[in-house]
Amino acid sequence: MEIVKSILTNNPCYKAGKKIAVRGLMIHSVGCPQPSAEGFVKKWNNADYKRACVHAFIDGNTGKVIQTLPWDYRGWHCGGSGNNTHIGVEMCEPACLKYTGGATFTCSDKETAMSIVNRTYHTAVELFAFLCREFGLNPLADGIIVSHKEGHDKGIASGHGDPDHLWKQLDTGYTMDTFRMAIKEAMEKLPGDTPVKEAPVSAAENHTGAENQQIQGDKPEKSVSPKGVELVAKYEGCKLEAYKCPAGVWTIGYGHTANVKEGDTLSSAEEARKLLAEDLKKYAGYVNDFVRQGIISFPLNQNQFDALTSFTYNCGKGNLQKLVSGRDAATVAAKIPAYNKGGGKVLEGLVKRREEERALFLS
Repeated sequence: MEIVKSILTNNPCYKAGKKIAVRGLMIHSVGCPQPSAEGFVKKWNNADYKRACVHAFIDGNTGKVIQTLPWDYRGWHCGGSGNNTHIGVEMCEPACLKYTGGATFTCSDKETAMSIVNRTYHTAVELFAFLCREFGLNPLADGIIVSHKEGHDKGIASGHGDPDHLWKQLDTGYTMDTFRMAIKEAMEKLPGDTPVKEAPVSAAENHTGAENQQIQGDKPEKSVSPKGVELVAKYEGCKLEAYKCPAGVWTIGYGHTANVKEGDTLSSAEEARKLLAEDLKKYAGYVNDFVRQGIISFPLNQNQFDALTSFTYNCGKGNLQKLVSGRDAATVAAKIPAYNKGGGKVLEGLVKRREEERALFLS
């Protein structure tokens, strides 16, 4: 899957800058015979184009995802309260369709239509699996993954029939139930912490001009500096025999927890440092991922990056997402000290660590 970032910076939804706590994902189809996302991107990137903005289109010709809003921005895709809770994604439709009234259409080339619909369906499955993982969503839970039609049935969207009408009239065999199950299966196959492939905007896809940003290249990945390494090492300490941390997790070396069990030992501090270096790549990767995905919405200097990596090493990816989602740098800094508990109790060591991370973040 390729995600091309083509943010609609002129659209009123983007300019409003309102954030949502993502509670679900809504799948749409565009309701007209247009397989290319390009026309929609051009038309919707307009200050006068009010009350319409989705988070992404899936191009019917290429299968690429064209991301048009940061995932946690409030869009206007369903004409109801679902705009406040759900990410909205539009699948483009085959050019060989002719709408004859409402959601009813005829099709002049079934083979071509099926090729496009299959392509957008499978990309939507992969994209929704990715987003479910990123936002901690269960695709099989009620109201999490819905179509525009189901959103209307639940009272959170306007009266549209997509994309159910498209799949049914073309006899694809696809339903929202098969869609949800496919997402669940795709989530189980996703690499643990490997981001879904994201592609830079090519010249042919640079629909909206200079406001388009490359997902890779404009935001090069950072690595932890020696200062950041020492901060983590200082608070983790080095123990060559496995022990239970205050949260009850078996740990060894400089806070290494993967596959550690009672009785494990390390031969030297040098071996512990090697584990720390590998672990820091993983946790720094989480910070880089969130920058690339727009979850961290402000630019990071090296000290901020080091501070967030130390925080993530101690608190985990989920808490990093809670810390940074929908917040500016100043708010993130103010919230860092709140993460000072282990086993439900405030721990002096965590209080000191959070304060040092905060000071580094602000320096």
